[in-house]
Amino acid sequence: MLKTKRQSSLTRDYYKHFPTFFSQMVSLLTCLFVAVASKPVNMESYTAGAKFDCLLFDMDDTLYPLSLGINLACRKNIQDYMISKLQIEESLVPKMCLDLYKEYGTTMAGLKVLGYDLDYDDFHACVHGTLPYEKLKPDPVLRQLLLSLPQRKIIFTNSDKAHAATVLKKLGLEDCFEGVICFETLNPSSAEEHGQERDREDSDETDGGSSADSDSPACHKRILCKPSLESMEAVIEIAKLDPKKTVSIRNHLHVRR
Repeated sequence: MLKTKRQSSLTRDYYKHFPTFFSQMVSLLTCLFVAVASKPVNMESYTAGAKFDCLLFDMDDTLYPLSLGINLACRKNIQDYMISKLQIEESLVPKMCLDLYKEYGTTMAGLKVLGYDLDYDDFHACVHGTLPYEKLKPDPVLRQLLLSLPQRKIIFTNSDKAHAATVLKKLGLEDCFEGVICFETLNPSSAEEHGQERDREDSDETDGGSSADSDSPACHKRILCKPSLESMEAVIEIAKLDPKKTVSIRNHLHVRR
């Protein structure tokens, strides 16, 4: 049985790096409210005294509303992948998908821990390839708001770089962020390792040998993703963040008009 209660400890670990999160968020939300007021304002005058210097944004269901249904479409695609590609019993998939997400941060990471040898590129292509991206529209108000904030702005997402690039382009926000930390950023050797695995499998089949060694690093290496403490430590190092001066912004920032 999966220990789904572990998610609460994962979340605590994720936020322990940001001890002033709530007070900083109040300051930020005050700025956001002012930004969409009817009369023009100078955002720098409101943020000059802020105690934070970097805004770490989640992307999906944060830069656009959950109501668009992209999350549901993504979940359906994940479940379809589990059924068609991994041959998991259909009746088990919905609960398994949710439990793995709660336990490991993403269903993909959980499947890897359970021993499924995933092709990451294929997984991302299947899960994101048919999403209803047409529902995402340019958001000039959010764009102006983001560009008005003087702090560093970085995307931190568990999705792959292709999905992140598509979402930001559709929203017209591709130039609003200093950078994007995504699946490939946290798992830089994954594609190379799986490419080597496929080469070994092809060679084994040609030579009449056995399949790829189940003890290979690619088969056992865990996927690094939020909200694990390790992922947060990696982001701090990669982006050179001061965690005491960083605000993590997750879910439903989208400005409703």
